[in-house]
Amino acid sequence: MVNKLNKKIGYLTIDDSPSENFEEVVNYLVEMHIPAIFFCEGRKLGNRIDFVIDAIRKGFIIGNHSYNHPNFSEISLNEAKDQIIKTYAIIDNIYKQAEVSRLIKVFRFPFLNNGISNEYQECDWNNEHVRGLQKILKVFGYKLPKFKQINYKWFKKAGFSKCLNVDCTYDSFDWCLKEDEECFGYHDLHTILDRMDEDVPEGGRGLNNPESNEIIMMHNWIPIEDFKAIINKFLTKGIEFRIPEFN
Repeated sequence: MVNKLNKKIGYLTIDDSPSENFEEVVNYLVEMHIPAIFFCEGRKLGNRIDFVIDAIRKGFIIGNHSYNHPNFSEISLNEAKDQIIKTYAIIDNIYKQAEVSRLIKVFRFPFLNNGISNEYQECDWNNEHVRGLQKILKVFGYKLPKFKQINYKWFKKAGFSKCLNVDCTYDSFDWCLKEDEECFGYHDLHTILDRMDEDVPEGGRGLNNPESNEIIMMHNWIPIEDFKAIINKFLTKGIEFRIPEFN
C-alpha cells in the first residue's frame, strides 16, 4: 500500500493555448500564486506573442501542443515531425524575445493521442508509429518533467510514466463546456464540479485519493469564470499547485 502524502500536489497543465482569454487566465493564476504549464498551438502564437512573453517572464512554462492540433494517429511521422518542429521554432524564438532561459522542452499530444487512437488508454510501445513519435520527441530534446509521487497503478500500467510527452492523471473534463459536447453525462459546469467529488482513483478520478499527486489537464479557451470555479474547487480539495522539477 502506498503511504499517504503529507500534502497532495497538483501540477496544472493548460491545453490549446494561447486562446482569447490567455491574458486573463495568466493574471488570475499570478494573483492566486498558481504555477502552470501552457501547452501552445503554433498557429495561435503569432497574434499573442506579447502576452506569451509576459507569461514567460512571470514564470510560466510554455510547452508544445503541435501546430494545428491534429490527431497524431492520423498523420504520418513526417507530418508529425513538421507539426513539432514548426511550433518548437516559434516557442524557441519567443523565449529568446523574452530573454528567459528555456528550462525544459515539454510536449503534449492533441486529444492525448499518442499515436494509436483517439481513446485514452495506453502508450503501446509495440506500435511502430508510437515508437516513431517518441523518437522524434527525443531527437528534439523533449523530456518528461519530474512529476513527483504519481502513484496510480493505471497510469504506470498504461506506460505514461515512461513517455517523453506529458499525459495527465486528472482530466478536468472542462472541454465538455463546449456547445453540444457531452461525455458520460458531464455536460456543464455543475456536472464537472460534481465529478470532482467522485472517488475512483484507478478510473482517473482520484482527487480525493490521498496516495497520489495529480497531473491536471485544463483548457485555455473555457470561460474565465468557469476556469476560476474549477480552480477554486481544486483548492477546496486541499490541493497545492506546484511546478514540476526539470533536472
